[in-house]
This record gives sequence, C-alpha cells and structure tokens, in this order.
Amino acid sequence: MSDQIDELTRELSDLAASPAPVSGVDVAMAARNGRVRLRRRRATALGAVAVVAAVAAAVTQLPSVGDRSPAPAGTHVSAPPASATDPLVVNASFGWLPAGFAVNYLPARGGIRQRADGRIPQGGLMGPIVWLTTYPKGTTPPLGDRWYSGGPRKYRIDAPPVDGRPAYWVGMTPTSSQAPGGSGDWDLRWQTADGRWAELEASYMPGSSAQQTLHRIAEGVVVARKEIPLPFWVSALPKGFAFEQVDLAQGPQAMRGTRVPWAARIFFKVDGMSIGTTIQPDQPESAGSKPGSTDSTVRGAAQTCVREQGLQLCTSAMQGVDAYRAVGGPKAWLKHFTPLGTDRDKWTTHVLG
Repeated sequence: MSDQIDELTRELSDLAASPAPVSGVDVAMAARNGRVRLRRRRATALGAVAVVAAVAAAVTQLPSVGDRSPAPAGTHVSAPPASATDPLVVNASFGWLPAGFAVNYLPARGGIRQRADGRIPQGGLMGPIVWLTTYPKGTTPPLGDRWYSGGPRKYRIDAPPVDGRPAYWVGMTPTSSQAPGGSGDWDLRWQTADGRWAELEASYMPGSSAQQTLHRIAEGVVVARKEIPLPFWVSALPKGFAFEQVDLAQGPQAMRGTRVPWAARIFFKVDGMSIGTTIQPDQPESAGSKPGSTDSTVRGAAQTCVREQGLQLCTSAMQGVDAYRAVGGPKAWLKHFTPLGTDRDKWTTHVLG
C-alpha cells in the first residue's frame, strides 16, 4: 500500500506543478488507464483512483481570478513574415472521421498527441474517443502497456489488412479483439506505406460496427508531416523568451465545462518562469454571465485579457507580473499577439516570427 501512496503523491505533485489543460485533465485517458490498473491492483488501487478523480475534479473547477476587463488592443503589422514557423506540427493526421467528431491536439510525452472526440450521447457522460499514434521508423510496438510496467497480458489478434498492409488488434484474450479495459475499448495497429506502425486506441465505442468504423478511420489516416493552422501569430518575441508548448482543443470532451467551441494555448519560458496565453472565441457578457472559459491558463494564477477580432486573449503566469518584467507587463505581452478571428480559413501556419 505504501508504494501506491508514494506513486499517488508523485502524480499529484506533478499535477500541481504543471499547467492545466483547457479542460483540466484528459478524463477519458485517465478512465481507460484506471480500468487497466484496477484489474492489476484491484484490492488497493480503487481508493487511490477515487482520490485522484476527486482532486482532478476540484482542480478543473478552480475559478479564474484577476483582471478580466478588456485592455486596449495592440498595434500589429498586417501579416506574419513568410519565415515564421508553426509550433503545432504532427507526423500523421486523421482523414475520414464519423460525423460529429472533432480533433484535439494535446500535449503528450514527446510532443503532440491527437485525439478525436465524438458527440456525447444525450444523457451520457462520455462520447466515443479515438487516439492516433505513429511510431518511429524501425520501432515495433510492444504488446505491453506503454505507460505502466506490468499489468495484464495482451494478445495480438489478426485483423483485416488496412489498405492492403498488415494489421492486428491488441486483445485481452487470445480470441477477443477488444482491448483490455472494456467499455467499448479497441486497439488497432497497422503498418503504413513507409513501413512504420500506426495505432488507433478507442474508448466508449460499443456496438458491432465499432471495428468497421476504426478500420475506415485507419484507412483515412495520412502519415506525413503536417502543420496545423492556429488563430493567431506572435511578432517580435523579446530576447530571452523561448517557446515551450502549444495545444489546440476543440472536441466536446476537451471543452467540457466551458462555453466556447475551441481554445488554443501557447506557453513561453523566460528567466525560468512559464507564461501561458489562451486564445478562444469571445463570449459577450449576457444574463450576468462572464465570457469565455472559467479557468485561467495557468492553474490558480491571475489572468489579464483583451478582446480583439472576435477573440478573447488571456495570459497568466504562476509568478504573476514578475514573469512579464522583460516585456513591460501582461498587457504589453498581449500586444505581441495578432488574433486572426474565428474564420478558420484565415488562420495561419506562420505563427512564430
């Protein structure tokens, strides 16, 4: 029991020290991993999982504080330089997805992980979710769990080819193609045209058509470098500011509890401090409601916001205004951002100039 308490303590410490995702935590991934852990440590893990869930729920409901009033809009040049780079890049992307699915680009170990969220059924808690992973060339995916050592044995179950290339399911028994975890969990792997392996991990996809749906999604996956357009660009980065990470959330699970359809976040490091900025559609105040998301970009930190081009830009740092010394304060920092509005055709891959 003591080793599980130590592990829980480490996880909670990491959670408290890291920037919060737009929706707090990846509930679906936590649920899926929790089901695997439950089978392995049924007698003692249940209490730990419940504590983690309770703490995560409390964290996601922390109210934002600080200056939410509009600040004067910055003066921007008309277009980003052609040499500007896109910090949101993936090595493969979804092609075909069922109606109602939206793709999230979320931070993960080693870069960005894509998650396609389906509609949450009426009266339901979770909708179908599909994660896309590609492995480096020459890497053979293990049957064991990537995130946790030990755990239940997994089995390779033959699957129909994907675009004529080898494919298999990762099953929980030698004859069952459902992934360990239940609740409509599936794990499909296939070899792509360039020889590397790709993987779709699905949750909350019950029904006899789930396997056919995942095969069709796999056949639409494009394995190639792709730059994802973003609704802003950043000009004249001050000396000492280093890009840290970026994400774009736009699926119903990722945006749960907010009043906006999508949100992009970008983090920079300066003098050992992290500054986070969120860009999302502006929500005019009405009927006594406040605009936008209820969470500040950095958990528990005061935020400063401006409204421009139909968007709301908010920035925050755990160290407060001290993090903005090199740029003249939070409002001065936001003047380095050019928002591009809600029309996705006007978003850009020339983000960091």
